Parts: sequence; C-alpha cells; structure tokens
Amino acid sequence: MGQYEFNAADQADPMVARILDAGEECIRRFGIRRTSVGEVARVGKMSRGSIYRHFGDKDTLVEAVFTRLQQAFLNRTEAAMEGLPTLVDKVAYAVVMGRQDAAEGIYASLAQTEPETVAMRYLAPDFYARSVAFWPGHIEQAQAAGEISTTVDVATATDLVMRLAVSLVLFPDMGLKLKTHPEISAYLQRMLTRGLG
Repeated sequence: MGQYEFNAADQADPMVARILDAGEECIRRFGIRRTSVGEVARVGKMSRGSIYRHFGDKDTLVEAVFTRLQQAFLNRTEAAMEGLPTLVDKVAYAVVMGRQDAAEGIYASLAQTEPETVAMRYLAPDFYARSVAFWPGHIEQAQAAGEISTTVDVATATDLVMRLAVSLVLFPDMGLKLKTHPEISAYLQRMLTRGLG
C-alpha cells in the first residue's frame, strides 16, 4: 500500500487511534525492525485482522505512526509560533523543539536501537514535504513585516529555512556546536539576514 494519509474520519476513528498508539509503543520499545503486526496486536489487545483491515501491512502502519507524530509536532509548534514576533524567533523555536523531540521522543528510542534510521526518517521525502509545507505562510508574514526581502521568492526562502532547521536539529554538535536557544537565535539572525535580506 502507499503512503497512509489521514482524513477527518480516520482522526475520529477510535480503532485507528488504538492501533497507532500500540504501534508507537512497540516502535519505542523494540525499534522498527523488531516491531511486528502480531506484537502491535498483542500490545493493543486487538486482532491482527483489525490492523490489516485499517493499514494493510506493517510498512504502512509504521509510516502512519510517524505521520501522526509529525502532524502533532507541527500542530504544537504552529500553536506556539502564533505568539512569536519574528521569523528568526519562529525558526529558533522550531529547532529547539525539534532537538527536544529528538532527544526525548520516539527518535531518542530509535537512536538506541536503530541509529541509522533516524536521519532516514527526517529526510524521507514525505516527511520533508510536510515540513516544507509548514513554512510558506511564516515566510510571507516575515516579508510583509519587512523582516526579509520581498524580492526573494517564497519557495527559495522556505528551502533555506528548512536546510538550516534540519541541519541544526540533526547535527547539533557539528561545526559551531550551538547549544542554547540564544546561540541558535543569534546564528539564525546572521544566516537569515544574509540569505534573505
């Protein structure tokens, strides 16, 4: 089956939520490779048939677990960004939250069991596309506020923001080793001003 996409009915379906909860728990505990449909069924106290009916196979279920986690992260981040005044503030916040999620969430568990899959998950085309779709509205707000130049097209600005954010989340100890929120903000201020000013 192809990429699992949520719709309103899926989000309201308690069985889908139960399956995803069980799938997430199994991935946290065992990693992706050692998670099986049978184990998800056992943890979720449901039949394997229920899982196959909703998702078709293990790969689709795994993708759905990560899609839901990413959507939840983006929703939380979007809500918090409503109170942040500048694009630099927003990107810095997203980086700090992304690092926290990587250190404490399911990615932290995967780093212990399957470290090679962590970067692959962040850089997967569907994951990256959803992240890219998150930023254009914020870029346009920054242009309207005079923070960045209106001569830079939104797609180019979004690409720069994403490259900076992803590298700062995935490689926190590389190069300048920016650790604190103020250090990240100062770095982004320089980079975004030079790149988009």
